[in-house]
Amino acid sequence: MNEQQIVRDQIVRLIYSVIFFLVFATAAVALDLLSQWIRSLGVTDFTFYLVSFTAHFILISDVLLFSVFLLFAAWNFLRGLAK
Repeated sequence: MNEQQIVRDQIVRLIYSVIFFLVFATAAVALDLLSQWIRSLGVTDFTFYLVSFTAHFILISDVLLFSVFLLFAAWNFLRGLAK
């Protein structure tokens, strides 16, 4: 493969991955908004904290996985250019 093809493939993969991770981040934010809404309904603190913790866990996991993905994508890109 030539360098232009490698760069194009990496950009396409990056765009798809960003969309994938944004969907999960959006779900986490929606879940956090849901936790605020159910708090106003007067549910127990346990339910509120459970939903809120789940939202934060999803968002933190998403950010960590995206960071790992970026590191591996950069590594593969540099390896591809070195060939």
